[in-house]
Amino acid sequence: MASGRFIASGSVTGVLYALPGGAGLVSEGDDSQRVVGDLYQVTPEHLEKLDELDGLDPEERRKSSRQRSRVLVRCLNNPGDSWEAWAWVWTGATDRMPRIESGDWLKANRPNISERLGQYPWFTLIGLICLLLFPLGLLRFPPVSYFKNPFAVIMYRTVEIGSVLSPFAAMYSLWLARRRGERDGLFGCLFVLAILGCILVISGLVSWWIQVVMK
Repeated sequence: MASGRFIASGSVTGVLYALPGGAGLVSEGDDSQRVVGDLYQVTPEHLEKLDELDGLDPEERRKSSRQRSRVLVRCLNNPGDSWEAWAWVWTGATDRMPRIESGDWLKANRPNISERLGQYPWFTLIGLICLLLFPLGLLRFPPVSYFKNPFAVIMYRTVEIGSVLSPFAAMYSLWLARRRGERDGLFGCLFVLAILGCILVISGLVSWWIQVVMK
């Protein structure tokens, strides 16, 4: 609908069913039974393309149970406004089809909390946290001599080693994020920073090894 012009959110008289291929609007019932949706202004060419979304040829479309017909749309925000518009109405059997009482397909199919958490870019976030830990190994503040307790020294060294290895952990996490299909604006920047961090760590280790060998 990118090339269409949004007019308003509205409702039409009817009942909504969950069909195998999506929502099915059935023009039945009284005015108290409403199905909600969005109203767009489109061109005739755009309307023809919408007809073709079912993948049927013209002859099959004429015999299909989903037909385009004119309906009266009432504005949700201002019930006094109404428009006559095209809608795709289901004319087939609905005996075994679940009925959507709310009349709102998007609300009925909104993912629950576990599904929303599953869609969150967790591996990208882990990669970001790993890269934020990396500067701790470079700053080395406060110095290890500041700590007198042996346990504190061990913890300091553990954090120091972890921060040095964090670019590699970030690379692995971002690789998992890519396999999972996570995409956002930070992904590319984080990947570049992780590569630069790995190069910096490897360069430092090579330099340290050369100095040790030369000594």
